Amino acid sequence: MWQQNQVYDVDVATAQNPFYNLMMFPYPSAEGLHVGNVYAFTGADIYGRFMSMQGHSVFEPMGFDAFGIHSENFAIKQGIHPNQLTIRNVERFRETQLKRIGNRFCWSYEVQTTDPAYYKWTQWIFLQLFKAGLAIRKTAPVNWCPSCKTVLADEQVIQGECERCNTVVIQRELQQWFFKITDYAQRLLENLDRLDWSERVKVAQRNWIGRSETEDGVHYHLRDWLISRQRYWGPPIPIVYCNACGIVPVPDDQLPVLLPATDNWLPQGTGNSPLADISEFVHTTCPQCGNSARRETDVFDNFLDSAWYFLRYPSSNRHDVPFDSQITAKWLPVAMYIGGAEHSVLHLLYSRFITMVLHDLGYISFEEPFQRFYAHGLLTKDGIKMSKSKGNVVNPDRYIEDYGADTLRTYLMFLGPFDQGGVFSDRGIVGVRRFLQRVWQLVITHKNSLSRSPNEVSQRQLHPIIDRVSQAIAALKYNTAIAALMEYLNVLQNQPLLSEVEVKAYLLMLAPFAPHITEELWHQLGETESIHRQRFPQADSTFLTTEQVTIAVQINGRTRTTITLAPDASEAEAIEIANQTKSIQRFLKNQEIRRVVYVPNRILNLIT
Repeated sequence: MWQQNQVYDVDVATAQNPFYNLMMFPYPSAEGLHVGNVYAFTGADIYGRFMSMQGHSVFEPMGFDAFGIHSENFAIKQGIHPNQLTIRNVERFRETQLKRIGNRFCWSYEVQTTDPAYYKWTQWIFLQLFKAGLAIRKTAPVNWCPSCKTVLADEQVIQGECERCNTVVIQRELQQWFFKITDYAQRLLENLDRLDWSERVKVAQRNWIGRSETEDGVHYHLRDWLISRQRYWGPPIPIVYCNACGIVPVPDDQLPVLLPATDNWLPQGTGNSPLADISEFVHTTCPQCGNSARRETDVFDNFLDSAWYFLRYPSSNRHDVPFDSQITAKWLPVAMYIGGAEHSVLHLLYSRFITMVLHDLGYISFEEPFQRFYAHGLLTKDGIKMSKSKGNVVNPDRYIEDYGADTLRTYLMFLGPFDQGGVFSDRGIVGVRRFLQRVWQLVITHKNSLSRSPNEVSQRQLHPIIDRVSQAIAALKYNTAIAALMEYLNVLQNQPLLSEVEVKAYLLMLAPFAPHITEELWHQLGETESIHRQRFPQADSTFLTTEQVTIAVQINGRTRTTITLAPDASEAEAIEIANQTKSIQRFLKNQEIRRVVYVPNRILNLIT
C-alpha cells in the first residue's frame, strides 16, 4: 500500500520544509544485510518518521556502494564475475531485505556506484581536482597488501594490517594517484569545533589529522589520500598518457570512461591492474594532439565513490550534471546523518574534503556536508562485538519471518541507548512481541466502544506521556520512549472505558517504531489516510504537572493497590483514578462504598 500510494515519495523540486535524513548506504555483500545494519537503519528511520510527523518533507533515499575490493574478493572466492555477483546481491538487498524492514525509503532516487550514470560523475569530480592541482601522480613508498594485490591508503591500514583481510602490509615504491588532502589539514581540523557531531568521531578525526608543533614549525600526521587501485572492480581513472603531451585529462564530453567487460579480471600482483592487459582499452588517441596514447589502467578506490553520493541522491534523475544547483541548495547540507563511528577517518573525513574542494571550486555553497552526524552504538552477541570476522552476525531475515519487522525494529531500539548499542538475544525479542500483541488486542477490543473525548483524569495521564515520548525521540533516546509507551499501555489496559483521543495518540506515538501494525490499526479505527502522514501528538501544558505522588489505595483498611496523582488532586479525582484500576474493580464487585477516608498525598481508604 505504501508503494502504491507513494506515501514516502518526495518531489525534491516542489517539497516544502525539506529535511534530508541520510543513512550510510550499504555495501551489497553476498552475505546480505545483518542485524547490525537493521539496527542503524531503524534508528535513522525513526528520526525521519518523527521529523515527518513534525511537518517536514523528509527525503530518505537509499542506494548501493557496490564497487571495491570486498565484492571483488568474494567474487574471486565464488568464481563469479563481480558484475554478475553485484547485480544479484543488490537485488537481494533491495527486494528481500530493505523493502521488508519498514523504512520510509524513497526508492525513486536510488543510486548505485557501479552504474556508468553514477561513476561518470565520480570521474568528473576527479578531473575537477586534477585541473585544480589537487590530484597528482607521484612515485612514493606505498602500503601494499600481498593478499588483495593492491595499494592501500594509510587510513585502510590498521596496526600494520589490511583492514579488509588482516594481511600484514608491506611497503612498495610505485607511481600512484593522490589527492592533496594535506592542503586542507588545518581547515578540516578547525571546522570540527563548530560541527554538531558525536564527540567520539570528532576526537578520532582530530587525532588522525594530528597537528603538532616543534622547533621545525607545524606538522600533521595526515598524509595525502592515495586513490588508485591495481584491481578490476572500480571506475577507471580518466587520464591518458601521450608521448607528446604528457598526462592528459579525458575531456568531459568523453565521460564516462567505461569499465571494459573481460573474463580476465583477477588481480595480478604485478603493480598493474588487469585493465593493462586489455589492448583495446589501453590504446587510444590523445584528446589534445590526436596521436596515439595509452589510458591509465588503475581504478579508483571505492571510498571516492562514497565521498560524494549524498550530493547525487536528490539529483539522481539528472544526466547532464552531477548535481542540480537549485535542488542542492534546497536540500543540502544533509540535516541528519546516522552511521557507525568506525567510518570516522575514512568515509567521513574524505566526504568533508571532497565537499570543501567542490565549495572552493564554486560548485556548491557550503563547505561541510553533514549538519549533524550521530554515531550509533554496536550490537554484541555472546559477549563479543557482532562482526563478520567474528562469525557471530545475526541474519535478520528469520526474525522478520518469525516475529515481523515491527517486533525486530522495536526490540533493537529497546536494547539500550541508541548511541551505545546492546546485547542481542532471542529471549528479549519475545517480550517485545508480547507487548505489540497487547497493543493489537487493546485496539481491537475497544475500537467499537471508544468515547469521543477523554475526561480530565485521562488527560492528566496522556499528556505527560506525549511530552516524555516526543522529547525522548527528539534526543534519539529510543529505549526511553519505548519504556514510556509500555508503561502507558498498562494504564490504558486498566481503564474500563477508553477514548478515541487516547488510542489514536498512542498509535501515533508508536508509529515511528512499529510502522506496519500502527498503520493497520489506524485503518481499523476507520481512518482512510496513512498514519504516516499525520502530525505527532502535541502535549498540552495544562495537563503537565511538574510532580506526581504515589498513594496507597485501601479497601476496609487493607492496601490493595497504589495510584499516581497530582499533589493537589481532589478526593473525587483520587476515587475516579482508583476506580479505573482492575484490582479495585475486582475487590469492589457487588459492594457499595459507605465512607471514604482521603488523606492527600498519603492514602485513600474505601470503606464498604
